[in-house]
Amino acid sequence: MKPDSHSWQQWHDHAEARLRPGFAARTLRAAQASAAQALVGHFVFSAAVAAGCLVVLVLVHAQMAEAETARNLADWQTIIHETQKFAQVP
Repeated sequence: MKPDSHSWQQWHDHAEARLRPGFAARTLRAAQASAAQALVGHFVFSAAVAAGCLVVLVLVHAQMAEAETARNLADWQTIIHETQKFAQVP
């Protein structure tokens, strides 16, 4: 063994002696639980953004439809006014 390898092995053995049994399994379980929570968090955030976009889309559509209806009514009022002017001419 090289001196560096021997030193690293000593450090490894020393660290391993200080850890409680099952450390690796507990660490993996904690990482998996954290990943599941992060996935749920991302899903909730995505659903909230999608709902917000849908609300904005509905509001913009309603406003545009209302403006279009107002323009159409104004055009029809103009047509009715012009038609009435022609109907009054003898």
